[in-house]
Amino acid sequence: MLMTPERLHYLVLVTETGSFSAAGRKLGISASAVSQVIQNMEVDLNLKVFRRVSGQAPTLTDVGKSMYLQALEIIPRLEAIEKKALSFQSGIEDKITIAVHGFTMYPKQREGITALLKAFPDLSINLVDIEDHASTLMGQPSSPDIIIAPVQLRQSRGVESFILDRIQWRFVAAPAHPLAQVRSQLSVQDLLQYHQILPAISDFANEDLIESLRFSSNSINCSRFYQYRELLISGAGFGLYPEQLDPHLFENNILQTLALDFSDTDMTWDIEMKWTNAIGPAGTWFIEHMMS
Repeated sequence: MLMTPERLHYLVLVTETGSFSAAGRKLGISASAVSQVIQNMEVDLNLKVFRRVSGQAPTLTDVGKSMYLQALEIIPRLEAIEKKALSFQSGIEDKITIAVHGFTMYPKQREGITALLKAFPDLSINLVDIEDHASTLMGQPSSPDIIIAPVQLRQSRGVESFILDRIQWRFVAAPAHPLAQVRSQLSVQDLLQYHQILPAISDFANEDLIESLRFSSNSINCSRFYQYRELLISGAGFGLYPEQLDPHLFENNILQTLALDFSDTDMTWDIEMKWTNAIGPAGTWFIEHMMS
């Protein structure tokens, strides 16, 4: 191959530093060594890449300009390939798929993903909504590497798990909703008069579990978390919302916690983190970070 990564790198350095000596200083070699590499490339290609005039900085020929622009595209790709090869050599995976349920994307989880990227800057993260994923079963070719979601009633085989946190449900409504404007404590009878926004039945919540959250015969069932949250914010109905999920919604009075004449402190769902032993060092680091 006439055009090697080394030659491309030297071409770019000479062009951007403006001289063979400056390029040599960056490379830790002599100016004559840099000049020799460029000259050998020109001989092999039977082309002039630089114009050389005594006492002046080398300048690119038309062909040299074209090669320089192409080198700017090629070199980063070569470097990425090298980094990926080194990561495999060291046992570090190049990407991780993390599936998260909308109700469990707590600040702690967001911080953990940010910390993972800082610890492994060359890692690619594929963050998916577990409700949109084809399969919640782990260990399959298309399955996530790590799942963070409400505890499934159906347990998976060959999977490690850890109870990461819990959903503490709170009754909420938009400030404009009639229930939010009642000054006294609300009773179950008060709730029965209005539509309740509920999660749809899913792999993480069977009919019995969803019914345990029901406090109105009139419901709006949402199969996706974003639908659930947006309808709550719009005032379409009241609902239950994880206390720890979006503190800013309550701080900015976008949603209000409803005052009740009964206790809702026992309304909790555990949040589980699941993974298989097939994950690499980066995934293991993330799991240990979240568990700590």
